[in-house]
Amino acid sequence: MARCLIALLLIVSACAEAAPPTLEAGSLVSALPDSIWPDDADLVTDVDCPDINIELIAQATTCTAALDGDVITIDVRIDDVGTAETAVREDVFVVGDAGAELGRRLAEDLGIAPPDVTCDRTVLVVRPDVEVGCEATHDGRPIALTLRLLDAAGSFSLELEERE
Repeated sequence: MARCLIALLLIVSACAEAAPPTLEAGSLVSALPDSIWPDDADLVTDVDCPDINIELIAQATTCTAALDGDVITIDVRIDDVGTAETAVREDVFVVGDAGAELGRRLAEDLGIAPPDVTCDRTVLVVRPDVEVGCEATHDGRPIALTLRLLDAAGSFSLELEERE
């Protein structure tokens, strides 16, 4: 579970009386992608926070979004000064990190120099038996790979098919 903090825009009254701060809901929604996936916030789309009450600062709410196409649930807790702490409920597997491991495993198993590996996805929500297509290139020949996640720890199996 990933945890991040977001500093949110507060709208504070300039009146002499101390009015409680309020939260702009749009600020929360637009800040979530950078909070939950700062390396590439463009992978986070379709953010929806249906139950946020902009009048209540100290609150917790649940939002949903898509992370590289997979639906995720985000728990958001907003403290009394308007700072939000976020946590993604699902475990996430970073496919890009597996590319180097795939190349190393292919090199060891096939006795070849480590090939370049590219995959169709960047990240996946961890679920047993979810698959992602990848391709390795060795001596100018493409090798089709299927990476299959086996468990929440990120263990995976690899199937390959050499293309002509």
